[in-house]
Order: sequence, then structure tokens, then C-alpha cells
Amino acid sequence: SGWWKPSNVSWVPSVSAGWGTNSYSAKKAAQIWGVEANQKGANAQSQSWYVGLQWADALIKGNTFGTAVGQPTFVTGNDGFLGTDESTFAWEIWYKFQVTDNISVTPAFFTITNPAGSGSNSAYGGVLKTSFMF
Repeated sequence: SGWWKPSNVSWVPSVSAGWGTNSYSAKKAAQIWGVEANQKGANAQSQSWYVGLQWADALIKGNTFGTAVGQPTFVTGNDGFLGTDESTFAWEIWYKFQVTDNISVTPAFFTITNPAGSGSNSAYGGVLKTSFMF
């Protein structure tokens, strides 16, 4: 993971990004409730990534706008393991209102497509975060 922040506040956002990868190889065959989960010598690979953008002083000085998109861990290679290669995407958007020096209110909305690679409908949600700083 890494990030970059512009030296001056402008229309250029700060950027954060990350990427991860994983590889697994089975030494033995395995079963779960009598169902073969993998074969001996099976291999699987997975990865995840995200990119986030955040604008300081968005519309009004002190307020912040941001958005992010990415994929939670998903299978990129599957040779002999029980499972799916379907991927999921996650997206969020928020705007932080700086009400006073010590109070901020942040509404946020998100969606997750194909949760857990299950082929099911997308999930949507929202949250309203209020922060009190002392």
C-alpha cells in the first residue's frame, strides 16, 4: 500500500492504492464433510487491490470528499481446489462536513457487487458517522 498527497490544496486529490497477492499449494488431499476440497498438489492464487481518491477543502474549506474502488481477495488461479473464480467489487463515496472545529458529520454510501463471489445480488448500504473531538 502507498499514498501520495499534493503539497497544496487544489482540485488534485490525494491518492492511496494497494495491491496484495497470495499463493497456496496443498501437500495433501483434503475433504470437508465428505466432499473433496482439493487434490494433492493443488495450487491456488488470489489477489486484492484498491484505489482511493480524497479531495481536501471540497466545496467548502475544511470539508473533505472521497471515493474508493477495489476488489477484496479474489481467486486468480485455481488448479484442483473447490471454489469459484468469480470476483467481487467494492465501491464507496463519502463527504465529511466539518460542522465546528470539534464536530464533523460524514455520510457515506457503498456497494458490493457479487458478494463473496457467490453470484448473488449486489449489496448496498449507507452510514452516517458523527465525530466529536476533544
